[in-house]
Amino acid sequence: MSNREFYQDTFSQVHSSTEIRWEDFQTMKKSRRTSKRVFMLAAVICALAVLSIAAAATGFFGLRDVLLPEKGSVNVTDENGIVVPGEYEYRDFVSLSGYQDTPESKALAEWQSFLESYDRDGSIISEIGNSPTGFEDRYGFYLVYTQEMADKLEEITAKYGLCLHTRMEVVMPGAWPTAAGNFCRENVTIYSGYIYENGTFRFDGEAQLGAGELKGYGTIEYQFSRSVRGTFDDVALNIGDISDFQEWGYETADGTPVTLGLGARNRSLILADLGDSFILVNVLTGREGDGTFSSGPIGWAELEELADSFSFSALTPAKTPDFDAIIRENGRYLEGQESQPVETAPEETEDPLYARTGMKTEAARDFVLMLAERIQDGKKREVAELLVYPSQVEVAAGTFTVRSPEEFLPYYDEVIGQNCQGLSTAMTWEPTPEEPWIFGDGSGLAAVADGAVWFGLVEESVIRIFTIQTDQAAVRSGGGDSPDPNEDDIYAGAGIERDAAKAFVWDLTDLLSRGEREKVADLFAYPCAVHVSGGVFTVNTPEELLAYYDEAIELDVRTLVDNLDYHSIFTRNGLVGAGDGTAWFGLVEDGEIRLFSLWIPQGLGVGPVVSGPSAG
Repeated sequence: MSNREFYQDTFSQVHSSTEIRWEDFQTMKKSRRTSKRVFMLAAVICALAVLSIAAAATGFFGLRDVLLPEKGSVNVTDENGIVVPGEYEYRDFVSLSGYQDTPESKALAEWQSFLESYDRDGSIISEIGNSPTGFEDRYGFYLVYTQEMADKLEEITAKYGLCLHTRMEVVMPGAWPTAAGNFCRENVTIYSGYIYENGTFRFDGEAQLGAGELKGYGTIEYQFSRSVRGTFDDVALNIGDISDFQEWGYETADGTPVTLGLGARNRSLILADLGDSFILVNVLTGREGDGTFSSGPIGWAELEELADSFSFSALTPAKTPDFDAIIRENGRYLEGQESQPVETAPEETEDPLYARTGMKTEAARDFVLMLAERIQDGKKREVAELLVYPSQVEVAAGTFTVRSPEEFLPYYDEVIGQNCQGLSTAMTWEPTPEEPWIFGDGSGLAAVADGAVWFGLVEESVIRIFTIQTDQAAVRSGGGDSPDPNEDDIYAGAGIERDAAKAFVWDLTDLLSRGEREKVADLFAYPCAVHVSGGVFTVNTPEELLAYYDEAIELDVRTLVDNLDYHSIFTRNGLVGAGDGTAWFGLVEDGEIRLFSLWIPQGLGVGPVVSGPSAG
């Protein structure tokens, strides 16, 4: 599994917000632990299918000075969102390595220009297929699969006196102070990302804005990149058209001069040249932001407050990361995520995935390997039949509801087919003992391919796929006739209108507060599992759940109610969460909203069904 994909797709499960993907970054990173050759094919397809979100700049020293001199090509899609083979349109790209006059950006410009004209029809990579190329060891972090490409990269790096990346490690949320120091203020949350041997790193995150005159704007989501000078980095950001930004200079709270670019819609930028490194923060909203990734539109004040949320001066001078220390901190973080807060039966202690999802690790492994084989063999119909329906397909043309395998199949190639090699390999990737392969996040679902695929049990006690997401597209459970999903992120993620989701949380808290046990029990999807001090027990009806109600729910119902805030609902993998995961709910096959889990602070409560002792 490539570390870039590990970073890009995995870590929506560790934070309570909408999923963020660096879908507009053309970076072909490979893990030393994977079959790198497979990912080159996926990377080529990714590069050809990268789509833009419009953004731009006005034109004095700043954003225009990080533009690559040549526009980059992206695929044209038809009215159904399907890629039109051989048809392209051209967009503006900016360098994440620094301003145009730096060796790093000059090298990137030459490399991108070479890639634009090399193997345009994909015939060379198609002939190579999945065979080793011999270029993996030296060029494993770059898109190199022929001697001609290797020679060109060597020529460019020698010309500008640059090194190549040699190592990259994933950084879990709790390991960032070890990896890069304390450079974020208290209102900032950092999720997982990756860091190179020279200190170059990237991650997703969010910040809470609302100080001063902003009066509680709310959550703003961003993607943070630091590129350290002296090493070639092949990352470029598609900003669409460079005519829509409002741009100005600003000095942050820690005294760092930055360039701010306020975009038209879901893209704004923060640039900071620290001398030995270059910072680019890709902000996922703008003047007309629709709330897809952040709380809504922003103006100058919000972008300035976000810039003030980082201590850029703490990032210079750039230090060589201590990979051993990072790996140790990653391990501690994962142990904390997988720790079980309640006493469990011996078999559950030995199988934390079972306790979190109701699926034995062996069964989940068999399902994953079966899915990987079907994707690899191009068995489209069989893969489509494994999805939960209704689902939403997110492709270049927009978001569409599909209610059956027949309706999904026209989108199969864009969602899965173009990425079949990478997905299949990622699902059969063999991690080291310290790294997770299949994991759960408390929502009742399990993930593989480092978050690219989410699956879980459905009511008929069989395993189904809830999410498959790639650089270019995704399919997620949920759907129905409703407002434009671009205007309702809850509906886009779970098929439930935001107002309906809020009403459900309000009703739930009201029933809990009034002690309406029977009505609360009626809200759950059955079968489910009650977690109490004596163990974990499967219940099949509201009546069976009521026997455990006092210890599973009523024991600390006041804190439970206080934690459930309908203003802060979020989506993940087809479900809606409230209270930072206190409750998870979603649509079931009859179109009703049902509770999948409800947890009190002691770690007790009701969660996904497990094949443990039955009630009664």
